Amino acid sequence: MGSIYRKESGESVERLTTTSRGLTERQREVVATMRMRLSRAQALAYLEGQGFKMSETTLGRIKAWLRRTELERLHHIAAIGFESQHLARIDNCEHIEQLMWKDYFMEKSAHKRVLILKEIKELQPYISTYYEATKAVLAKPDGRGQESSSISEDTVVPAVE
Repeated sequence: MGSIYRKESGESVERLTTTSRGLTERQREVVATMRMRLSRAQALAYLEGQGFKMSETTLGRIKAWLRRTELERLHHIAAIGFESQHLARIDNCEHIEQLMWKDYFMEKSAHKRVLILKEIKELQPYISTYYEATKAVLAKPDGRGQESSSISEDTVVPAVE
């Protein structure tokens, strides 16, 4: 996540966090309403439930900005966001594996231990795929891997969060 800043909004102080996609938490929630194809009334109710109360005008302004900046945000993800997201997913998988091993050693039931081992085994292909994709990115001549073209079309990087 990026920088954290505060915006005065009447009496309340709203925390806005810039994410790897260059969006604040509030903007990400508006994107969620767009993906769910909610009507304006439904979107406003959803956003209020998520802690982002806003007027219909503000919602419209944010949606228009999101549509205007789609290509720019896509370039941001390709240039910067890919690397941070890729690393975050590797870290996430490794953390999940670590927690699973911790649960495995704490579990007394043999049956539940076997289930945990199966889950650990099922996680391994994800981790391996991420490492293979990382090799492809690092093999790029400039070493930064800012273009996704360095990964072959066959490489599928699963989304695990």
